[in-house]
Amino acid sequence: QITTTPLKHWIATKKIEKGLKEATSSVASAATATFAGIGDANNNGTTAMSPSKKQHIQKCVKIALFLVTNLAKSFERVPTPTTAKSNNTNSAADSFDDAAETEDDWEPKPQDIDEECITVSENALTGEIINVGFDIYKNFNWDQNLTEGDEDSSSSLFASSPKVKKLGLIFEALGKLLFKLFMDGEDVPTETDNATSSSNNATSSSIGNIIDSSSIAIPNEDDILDMLRNLPTAGGCESNGKMDHIISAMRGEGSGTGSGSSNSNNNNNRLPMPLCRLVTDIFHTSVSMKTSKDFNEVVYASPNSIMGGGGESDDRGGFCFDSLSDVRSDIQQMVDFPDAFLFGSINSRWELVFGNNHMFGRKTELQLLMDAADRIQNSDRVGNSNNNKTTTGATANDGDGGNNPVARRKKEVITVNGHAGSGKSRLVREIRKPLQARGWLFLRCKFGKMVQPEPLSVIALGLDEYFSSNAVCNFPMPMGSTQEQAVNSSMRPPSCPREVCERLETLIGLDGLKCLSQQMPSLHSLVESMYSHRRDSLNHISGGLQGKFHTHHLFGTLLDTLASFNPVLFFVDDLQWADAASLELLTDLINRAVTNFDGDNSSTNKILFAGAYRSDNIVEENKLKGMIREFEASDAINTTQISLCGFQLESLNEMVSEALCLPRRKTRSLSEIIHIKTQGVPLFVVEFLDALWTEKLLIHNPVDGWEWDVDAIDLKGISKSVAELLAIKLKNLSNDALSGVQVLSCFGSHVDVEILEAVKNYDWTSGTTLMPALDTAQKEGLLEKAGPTYTFSHDLIQQAAFDLVPVANRVPLLGKLVACLIPCCMLEGGSDSFLFVAVDLINRIGSEAVSENPTQSQLFARLNLEAGKKSMAAMEFSSAVMHFKSGISFLRTNYWKDEYDLSLNLFENSALANYSEGNHEQVVIQVNHVLSNAKSFEDRFKSHCVFINVVAIGSMERATEKIYDLLKHLGENIDPNLISAQVVITEFASIRGLLAGGQKDIFLNHYQMTDRTKLMTMKLLAMRVTYYLQQHAFMSGYLACKMIRISLQYGLCDDTVFALSVFSITLLNHLQDIDEGRALARTALSLAEFYDANQMIQRVYGFIYGNVLVSEKPLQSLVEPLLRACRLSFSNSHFESSTINTITYISRSWQAGKRLPLVMNEINAFAHQHKQQSHFAMLQLFLAPIYKIVSALSGISLDSSELLPQLVATCNKDIVETASIKKEMLYVTTAIALSLEESLSLRNFAQASQIILKYPDFFKMLENGRVRINQFMVAFNAGLVSFHMARETREAHWMEKGTHVVAAFEKFSKMNEWNFEHMYLLLKAEMHHTKGETNEAAQAYYLSAEAAQKHRFVHHSALSCELAAHYFGNVGLKEKTREMIKRSHDAYMEWGAARKAKAVINLLELKWLDGN
Repeated sequence: QITTTPLKHWIATKKIEKGLKEATSSVASAATATFAGIGDANNNGTTAMSPSKKQHIQKCVKIALFLVTNLAKSFERVPTPTTAKSNNTNSAADSFDDAAETEDDWEPKPQDIDEECITVSENALTGEIINVGFDIYKNFNWDQNLTEGDEDSSSSLFASSPKVKKLGLIFEALGKLLFKLFMDGEDVPTETDNATSSSNNATSSSIGNIIDSSSIAIPNEDDILDMLRNLPTAGGCESNGKMDHIISAMRGEGSGTGSGSSNSNNNNNRLPMPLCRLVTDIFHTSVSMKTSKDFNEVVYASPNSIMGGGGESDDRGGFCFDSLSDVRSDIQQMVDFPDAFLFGSINSRWELVFGNNHMFGRKTELQLLMDAADRIQNSDRVGNSNNNKTTTGATANDGDGGNNPVARRKKEVITVNGHAGSGKSRLVREIRKPLQARGWLFLRCKFGKMVQPEPLSVIALGLDEYFSSNAVCNFPMPMGSTQEQAVNSSMRPPSCPREVCERLETLIGLDGLKCLSQQMPSLHSLVESMYSHRRDSLNHISGGLQGKFHTHHLFGTLLDTLASFNPVLFFVDDLQWADAASLELLTDLINRAVTNFDGDNSSTNKILFAGAYRSDNIVEENKLKGMIREFEASDAINTTQISLCGFQLESLNEMVSEALCLPRRKTRSLSEIIHIKTQGVPLFVVEFLDALWTEKLLIHNPVDGWEWDVDAIDLKGISKSVAELLAIKLKNLSNDALSGVQVLSCFGSHVDVEILEAVKNYDWTSGTTLMPALDTAQKEGLLEKAGPTYTFSHDLIQQAAFDLVPVANRVPLLGKLVACLIPCCMLEGGSDSFLFVAVDLINRIGSEAVSENPTQSQLFARLNLEAGKKSMAAMEFSSAVMHFKSGISFLRTNYWKDEYDLSLNLFENSALANYSEGNHEQVVIQVNHVLSNAKSFEDRFKSHCVFINVVAIGSMERATEKIYDLLKHLGENIDPNLISAQVVITEFASIRGLLAGGQKDIFLNHYQMTDRTKLMTMKLLAMRVTYYLQQHAFMSGYLACKMIRISLQYGLCDDTVFALSVFSITLLNHLQDIDEGRALARTALSLAEFYDANQMIQRVYGFIYGNVLVSEKPLQSLVEPLLRACRLSFSNSHFESSTINTITYISRSWQAGKRLPLVMNEINAFAHQHKQQSHFAMLQLFLAPIYKIVSALSGISLDSSELLPQLVATCNKDIVETASIKKEMLYVTTAIALSLEESLSLRNFAQASQIILKYPDFFKMLENGRVRINQFMVAFNAGLVSFHMARETREAHWMEKGTHVVAAFEKFSKMNEWNFEHMYLLLKAEMHHTKGETNEAAQAYYLSAEAAQKHRFVHHSALSCELAAHYFGNVGLKEKTREMIKRSHDAYMEWGAARKAKAVINLLELKWLDGN
């Protein structure tokens, strides 16, 4: 119910209500006042104020806001400014607009501003003030009655300035009304009345009497402040000029308080000082306006000479309002932020406080961030079709609106740029709380200006924040939603770290979890605790991130897993300092195709990537700039760019006002000067104000609040930068605290406690203790501590701290820190962090600083060598290149003579690192150093091998010639031109005889090869075998036989295992001896355990698991070992085997029925990896064609900016022809197989038959029936095409070809029922169909579909049902046709072939069911 009451009656009613409440609670109030004491100084008199009193005051202030809003809107005829609103307070201006009763042409008059002429509308149930209105005197003639009651009506001032006269009278009437409102109906006292009252109470108001009297409670802070106001100020003048009697009355010292009231009641009756100031300032304004000769002199006078708070006044008294809108602004601040502006009860009222309530001047930018978050969170319900490219609010039209799932669900990337201190980080952090309230995860990492010693450590620690934040399963449901609605919404209950680990284990295995945990301390602890019962398994897993592809895959899987539970905001700060490897990882994480969880392909959509960087620290050529341009150009990414600059004056004044807890009008003069000197840069503003406080140019007066001298501040010099202000602040620290901060600054923007503990006693001469010094700096707000990490609050603080170290002292300081860390680097089993941090400090010291100390130079070079090797092991080749380069710089003159072994190691590893990074020119330079200075052929051998790999990328023939030349040097003269096919076959048979039966066991008991010449020979032969596998498989088997003979004669080595695995394929393919091939493969796997597992896996798994064991193991079980081989071949820079491993893994994944979206994801990842190594043949001849097939079946397309779509669009030539021209025989065979697969998938049988006829040599197994088991997929597809063509053409040779394939698969299915039974049954069904054997065909189709489903070959189940539907349609069985259409459609959808599933429905229904 809404009640409307005249203000006079409302005041009287509330006064009675308040009296009753105070009477019932007087005892409690007295007790509160007694125990509050002086110690409760934080609340400015509100400690003893009852809640009902505070509520009443807030209601009165709300009435005042409505009242002044009405006056300002009607009198000034201008829109009133909109100010910030608190979460629990409605804006009076908004309410007025909705419910105002005034008319547009009404102009207020002093007579209207009366308690009997104003009505208050109030909610009777809640007590909320709804509106304030004027209901009488609307038609009063102002011009005729203006001078009524005005003693000075005949003065020339009134005649010449009617407008200012009116406003002065309005202010006077407003002041009187507000006094009555706040004082429960009391009239404004005269100065005479107040003087009498003050005299009567003088004795009881003295400090001594209050403290000494046992009958009066201990004074609180307001007692002391009020007594201070009655004392002379330092300048000898009264504190507030002419309005002290009004303040005294409102503070309970004048009329209305009662002479006998207790101290507690006085406290409760007192009004807050800001409210008293408001009323007195209104009266000051009235006096100033009524005595002014010029309206502009009053309303538009420059306030530059006014002192804030209670300082010296200008001619207008220093307390004047410029307009009624200023009054409204003051009251609005009291309503919005009562603790700061009404009650003055913020905890830090004696200190500068910034941004406690809200962020200033960034409303538009915050909305852009929230819009991006909303698009992500709403994508599951409405589809994320908004194709925005946003720059601070500008949006583009929608793009792709099709059914492509990847196109619909776009990724969101936000970049925030601006100068240092512009509030970039704060802007993104501002949305953390609202997003977390909606169930989001907020992860943040921050780069530092100094190079991060450990590769990818910054991003790793950012992801580790989830595991260190003690995440729990408390799910905040949206307001008003039920538990069922929450469960059915797009958000799932938030994950627990243990649940995330369990899911990760299913996706990447325990080895992947351990690899991730190496750089994530909190995850490492969790993994150790969760899998303690499997500690043996953990210990046998090789640690470290095993390769760039593997690393990116692991990081991406972790991020996707987190996002599968709840949306994630991943914020990367200070991107301008990010290294190339980190930028590459971020690019891959953002470009990463969707990972599926339980059939949900939208998880990537739930990640909002936000990055902040300094716009003045990047150039066009910068990799960061390139990354941003790539995102902008991508159709799959919504990019939002936000550019921050300094605050506008109004926003800056709002910030200063809240910091000083003073109304905006009083801080405007100060804000204008600050804006000029700081350009409104937020951090600069904060530090400039802090400097004013430090230099006593900004002073806190306990009586009147903050004071400043505008002229003195105006004369203060302008600092060149924020860093200069920070330097001043740092210099005010104690010597120990400053030294501690300077030590911390040597490590960059952040450092772990374990590093600080190692260096805490770095300065033995002074005995400085580091940790207490850092605690002091943390209290000063210079540092933050999160878990085990100290971080500078801003990187400018770190830079300023380091700059304060005298230049002459920097190298000695870094040297002391290195000396403390080196012992930790030498500890066996110690953390690698010590090594990387020490090497970073060493490289900043530089080689010149230690050039006169040979021992130290050598030590520093060796440490760089170790750091480089560890970076290589972690697949961070760019870091490795840097470390090896730094290590070389520490080598002294004549290093090849004086430090030969160290020099050889550095240059060899530098060549390998540069090769791995793709810097082939640098490889040649480093190799030439070794070849020119190495003492022996053996010392030059590794460099020769690296050089051969570089040459092979451009010319396999040149690489081959180089290998044969080196073999001659080692005594092996091999002329491939003299080796005939008969010689090869004879050698194959001879070696099979040597290894037949149990004779293979000789390898398990054989001695190790020690002859260095033979070891190098084996290495070169292994390289040649690898190259031959890509060009001439026959010769690769022959050279493998030669390697086996050398091993039998001189002993075993790791290359022996490689040779045995190659020959096991030869036994299968060329000698058709499957049993011996399997046995030899098992022998090779057993031997591999004696050597480096990582090296062996990458070299032999592709042959054994990808070829030999297909005849024995389920295909699905072979995929994971093959993926591991791929990862290791990239991580160990073994790019020769990466080609074979990639082809084998992708092929077997396809044949095993892996879901197509995952296949697409992996194809894209492999493309990025091979592109980096310039493997264009792999990209053009294998990955691009298979991408084309996957896209055609699934309907999923990568962004057009990606490499694979570009290759497909630009390559119009036949891939088989292209591979043949390039003499890439490995790609010729794969190209033929892919072409046949594509034609069959699209049911283009005419093209498929032409492929078979065009390449008779490749398909000769169709003629002679000798189908090799590693050709099973090509033979299967060719068999299906043959039977179809036999039915279409009635040509006998097609039936003969198909029959040969059926016979081969009958043998295969007996050999391995799991892999081949369903294929055999489908071929058999097609054969019966061709022969017209109806019952047999129908039965075989059903059995084939069931066998495929049973053995988890969902794609072949779909194919069986599709072909069965064609068959049943052909024979007129519509019900069975409809059944098979549905089964085929569902299976294709399960596989991820959405486009193919749709095509099946369209074709079959149109052909056989007439659309019914």
